[in-house]
Order: sequence, then structure tokens, then C-alpha cells
Amino acid sequence: MIKKGYELETQVIEIFNVFYKEKLEEEKTTSFILEDIDFIKMLSDKTKEELQDETRGKFFHSKLEDEIFYKFIRRKDKFILIFMKLGGFVKGGCSS
Repeated sequence: MIKKGYELETQVIEIFNVFYKEKLEEEKTTSFILEDIDFIKMLSDKTKEELQDETRGKFFHSKLEDEIFYKFIRRKDKFILIFMKLGGFVKGGCSS
């Protein structure tokens, strides 16, 4: 049985993998924000329907050897997706 939220988490990880090198490694930061125009087409229709403000979670990213926290926030009629390396946050804050 597939646990609830598995599809969303899988898609969030795919979105993260598309952007993390540019956003985290090249900009040398511990967090980044995407607007829905950057990622909304990468979500399935089912996930879009189930997506709510404050949807959040975390996953371990083996290449970064860190847990990544994510959170969706609704702003007017669109979503923003926030990613943050938890190790970077714990060790001294974050920058965007």
C-alpha cells in the first residue's frame, strides 16, 4: 500500500533535483524559493487538486547528505514552494 503523500513527496523531490544545483550550489545558499510558474507544470493534476496552503514535509537528499524541508504557501491565486537544507539552518541560519 502506498502511503498518503508519497506521490507529492516524489514530485517535490523531482522538482528539487531540477533546481538545487543552480539555487544551492551556485548561489551558495541554504534555502531557495520557487514560484508556481517554475514548478506547477511538474505536478500531476491529482497532486494539484490535493495541494493546500501549508503543505509541508522533509526528505533526505543523498548527494547533499542533508535533510531538506519543503513547504507550500499560497499567495493570492498561486503557490510558492520553499526548500531549506535543515543542516544549514541548524548550523547558523539560512539565506535566500
